[in-house]
Amino acid sequence: MLKSLKTILAGILAAILLVAIVASAYSAYAAKSSSTALTTQNGQGNGQGNGNGTGTSVLDIPASDLSAEETAALLYMREEEKLARDVYNFLYTTWGQPTFQNIAASEQAHMDEIKVLLDRYDLADPALAPGQFTDANLQALYTQLTTQGALSLADALKVGAAIEEIDILDLQERLAQTDNADMQQVFTNLMNGSYNHLKSFTSVLFTQTGETYQPQYLTAEQYQSILTSTTTGNGNGNGGQGTGGQGQGQGNGGQGNGGQGQGGQGQGQGAGAGIPQANISGAATVHGTVVSYDLTGMSITLDDGAALYVQLGNSRYNQSIGFAPQVGEGVTIYGFVGDQNLYSAITVTLDSTEQVFTFRTETGQPLWAGGNGKGNGGNH
Repeated sequence: MLKSLKTILAGILAAILLVAIVASAYSAYAAKSSSTALTTQNGQGNGQGNGNGTGTSVLDIPASDLSAEETAALLYMREEEKLARDVYNFLYTTWGQPTFQNIAASEQAHMDEIKVLLDRYDLADPALAPGQFTDANLQALYTQLTTQGALSLADALKVGAAIEEIDILDLQERLAQTDNADMQQVFTNLMNGSYNHLKSFTSVLFTQTGETYQPQYLTAEQYQSILTSTTTGNGNGNGGQGTGGQGQGQGNGGQGNGGQGQGGQGQGQGAGAGIPQANISGAATVHGTVVSYDLTGMSITLDDGAALYVQLGNSRYNQSIGFAPQVGEGVTIYGFVGDQNLYSAITVTLDSTEQVFTFRTETGQPLWAGGNGKGNGGNH
């Protein structure tokens, strides 16, 4: 009987050990599967975005001693990016215009980039609660801009453009004051972002009101140069709500630093279906002259003299179909105002050759294939 009891106990012990081994193996497999799924989703699911991060983390750049000017610059720009975020959140709540919400998210990413440098150099963060500022001038500017932006949607969009103008000028000034490579990288990323935001606000102003924006702080020459510039390194808020690959992406193009969770997401080559959300019921034909072309879109002057930025989508697709309009060339565009109030082309016809280039189907489906997360912010 004792021998039988020992046999039973041995059997029970073996069974428990077997269950533990199986459970451990399953946990390891599940963890691996979860990791693989996450990797797949990040690689294929970032449907759009509007920027190409450099892939270089700012923390990979050696730190340098800060001068008093450089310290002041970091503290001020942290709050100035916060000013933009807070004003845009206020204007989104007031008007419900999604452009404000999208660009506010980008400004948060800009704040985060500067916070990385504040932490690196052991500087106290000046950022307070929303709508509150350590710098008295920024506090007064916040009150002025929110008051103006509450008057009308047109005034709100002009406020957004004005903030980006101010940001560009302040960043240019502070870039000239530093030789620190880490600060130069972050400030350059932020300035590229402001270029894109300025284009977005002025484009939405035109499509919503028919009004052509007039610069309030930049010279006419500086403003025109920005409109015709090709910028990279920023994309937050400009990508549409695309669905690509294994997961849904909100269009998180890299901020250009590649580190601290800010860069790299806009680089994945998605292989998913990409589901367009475009409403093209109001599509119409416009005619104008090409001012500039940056592979993903072009600036044109309409026949009535108004400026318009036309989104074309994926640069690789545009190159693959041989689309390369020349400055000064007349174009006829059949397009629509997308869900972020940016104008997107369905077809473009060159006046000189009458050649028709097609970018979307008649239902709005982009022809550059869905889910390509290379960082081209279309209106999905």
